[in-house]
Amino acid sequence: MNNEFDVIIVGTGLTQSMAAAALAKAGLKVAHVDPNAYYGGDEAALTLDEVATWAERHSSPDVVGQVQRCTTYTTEYCSTLNVSHPKQYTISLSPSVIPAIGPFITSIIASGVSRYCSFRLLGPVSLYHGGQFKNVPRSKEDVFRDQGIPLIEKRRLMRFLMFVAGDYEGSAEFQGKEDTPFQEFLRQTFSLSEDISQSVVFALAYCSYADEPTASALSRVRSCLQSTGRYGPSPFIVAYYGGSGDLAQAFCRAAAVNGSVYILGRRIANIACRDPSSETTGGGGRYALELDDFPEPLYASCLLSSQCHVPDHLRHQVAPISSETSNAHIRLGEMARGIVVLDSPLSPPGEDNEETQTTQSDSFIMVFPPGSVDGGSDVGAVHVLTAGPGTMCTPAGKCIVYLSTPLCDQRGSPKALLEPYLAVILSSISPPPNILFQTFYTQRFPTETERTVPVDSEENTYWTVPVLPADVSHAVDYAAQIAEKAFWKVTSSIRGLDTASLEVSNGFWVDAVNEIDEDSD
Repeated sequence: MNNEFDVIIVGTGLTQSMAAAALAKAGLKVAHVDPNAYYGGDEAALTLDEVATWAERHSSPDVVGQVQRCTTYTTEYCSTLNVSHPKQYTISLSPSVIPAIGPFITSIIASGVSRYCSFRLLGPVSLYHGGQFKNVPRSKEDVFRDQGIPLIEKRRLMRFLMFVAGDYEGSAEFQGKEDTPFQEFLRQTFSLSEDISQSVVFALAYCSYADEPTASALSRVRSCLQSTGRYGPSPFIVAYYGGSGDLAQAFCRAAAVNGSVYILGRRIANIACRDPSSETTGGGGRYALELDDFPEPLYASCLLSSQCHVPDHLRHQVAPISSETSNAHIRLGEMARGIVVLDSPLSPPGEDNEETQTTQSDSFIMVFPPGSVDGGSDVGAVHVLTAGPGTMCTPAGKCIVYLSTPLCDQRGSPKALLEPYLAVILSSISPPPNILFQTFYTQRFPTETERTVPVDSEENTYWTVPVLPADVSHAVDYAAQIAEKAFWKVTSSIRGLDTASLEVSNGFWVDAVNEIDEDSD
């Protein structure tokens, strides 16, 4: 194997995988390595037995030295795996949906990945309020048809929706209120009632808190409104086989078809930076990456990785990549997460029409605002995403329920925080389903200061990508924005002014789309 490359990418998370596909498509020589034996990193999609193994591996807190650099996990509870055919289940470590309009869906189409991936429209979004679920209107037509919304509230809500759909950034209503808590902004500026404002805050903007800044929340509301109607009544689609993890692997496959070299399951022994002006043997690249049980180092002119893969002696040389639109994504410190497998399918709550239920997607979202469930959180919202056989995630007649809520200053274990919501979901089904498997764990993100490192070099050739935000609705768009910036940084470093000759469309994908061999590995 030729061991000299233009760029070495470490980690197969969604962001790195998109960057690898785009760089390979542009003709660069890419080596893509991952110490994990699977694709996807923090966004991986694993079989049920692999999830049980993953949970067991994280049953003790991760080593303290890594907490400052990357996402860590601590499993609080994992039930015994008594499921037949566990490999027929695909579980996402980072469950998310895809906006129908945005940089990620554009990348899926422009890269050619969409031609061999499958997607399904997300079902309804339901808000739990007053002891019952109610479907959230997804369009102006839904608002007018909803008999439960008083006429004056409909007018106020429509005024708000028209405001968000326009160029609100320069409006008098928005100026000076960028950091105002979003629910307060809705009540003061548009006189929305508590019920309506809760629906907007938690089930349209997908905020974790009522006091999230208005600027970031409005950005997500606008995205939802723009996406509604492109593929159907929902603004979101869901990918088959575990969502983000399968898509990360799909981008890796596209990169491999265009010549990228993949090495998984090998620990990184060392990353060395060599003096580019000196004559060295064994390769001409600036960086040398050594892998355990691998015959020779890999050499490259550039490196791209996450912070957790940067060795201490090179931390002063790396340049973090951030998105200019990062204000649309609020960074949370810790999340309580749960994965529950049920022995019967779930139907969207609030869907009373039998014909609708038979044609409805088995992937839908349930939202619990703060204080909506006895024994639950009074601070953060709980978002629940379901998956089933409709997206090839489970065998027929089974269901996966993903629960998540920010920990913030809340006390209590993930299991204690999330079980009251799981009980509400199960009690809404008759007869109540049995739990086949469940695990609850804490996900800890790097803090902002931990993500920022000093940069001494004016000519950067080693970049790091940030951890994706805990955002079920728009994390994939953030990944696409970061991947685009990474693409241009690497290509500019390798080709200099020659990047102007690249014929790209849709941001950073070269126009010539190679045919992807369905039978290739």
